[in-house]
Amino acid sequence: MKIGMIQNVTLNDHRSVNPHNVACELERRRITVDMILQKTDEDLQYKNRPYNLIQIPGETYSVPGQIRFVTASFTPLKKGSYHIIHGRNPFSSIFSATILKKMGAITSKIVYDMRGLWIDFGVLSGKISPHLLHVLKKTENYLIKRCDHIIALSPVLKDELCSRGLDKEKISVIFGGGVDIEKVESVTPAKKDKDTTVIGYMGSISVSRQSDKIIEAFKKIKRKDIRLVMVGPVGEPHIFRELTSNCKNIVLTGYLPQEKAFHFLKSFDIVLSYHEVDHPAYNVAVPVKVFEYMASGIPIVVTNHQMYKNVLEDGKTAILTGQNPEEFAEGIVYLLENPRMAEKISARARSEVEKYSIKNVVDQLESVYLNLLE
Repeated sequence: MKIGMIQNVTLNDHRSVNPHNVACELERRRITVDMILQKTDEDLQYKNRPYNLIQIPGETYSVPGQIRFVTASFTPLKKGSYHIIHGRNPFSSIFSATILKKMGAITSKIVYDMRGLWIDFGVLSGKISPHLLHVLKKTENYLIKRCDHIIALSPVLKDELCSRGLDKEKISVIFGGGVDIEKVESVTPAKKDKDTTVIGYMGSISVSRQSDKIIEAFKKIKRKDIRLVMVGPVGEPHIFRELTSNCKNIVLTGYLPQEKAFHFLKSFDIVLSYHEVDHPAYNVAVPVKVFEYMASGIPIVVTNHQMYKNVLEDGKTAILTGQNPEEFAEGIVYLLENPRMAEKISARARSEVEKYSIKNVVDQLESVYLNLLE
């Protein structure tokens, strides 16, 4: 079996964590994989790549960038002789495949893997003009209906897609994206002051992801023995410089390759994620960081937002707080003052994450592939 996995992001983008892990596991099972991704001039974060990487021009959140990616993808998809073309949103990953198949130039089965509602998120985050919302959604729905199968990352996303008129029989739910548990466990923690409790966050840092609310909550905790470390690319550097300018106990590392980010993760005493906006674009999500947090065996504090409730359970695998900085801060303090509870929920989360392992996810994915090829 030969798979063409395609997505209009770079290998260094956080959205490439899942396809990289999946491709590595598929190759381990002797399934040939080409990864067709957006070209970058940066040093690539993954040095060990058993799959064949094909880089083409593109950009995720601009119309010209989408067009460049679609145009450049025709040739590798036509020449690849793939049994399955597995595209992840945005829809530029399946545009050329559906056209080629309609023309009779390829016979590949086309799978559209929806990691969320990227158009809605793009508008909410200011990366896509609201004026383009209708035409982009109409285009995506047209393309989706011409795919052989759809993968949704959560039951909530499947329900949302069905409400938009898509055939539920063509949609499989593969929860999350698969976490490389062994890799998380194998990383050694970064060094830290033994007298300091490190509270951490890992992921993109921006106002649209409400990272500023994490800082606001942290500032409400009046303790001198704690530090907040936020690992990830900063979307609005000027805003976050101002938010942290007088706070020596708040550190923003900026973008780090995954392995270095895991070094920091393993040194954290408590890990965080925050959201409070009720919108389908967020409600359907299953953040990758949550699975990495669970695999690390570190106690988790999140808001009781639907995206976290998709995976976590209050008092069992995490502490889920009210959706405001005040109650979020109280949740952090609760774990600081209750180490037994912290130990209990982190152990339960570590046990629960096994069902979201990359091996289990690829078992489900391979089943989808084989059913399509029967």
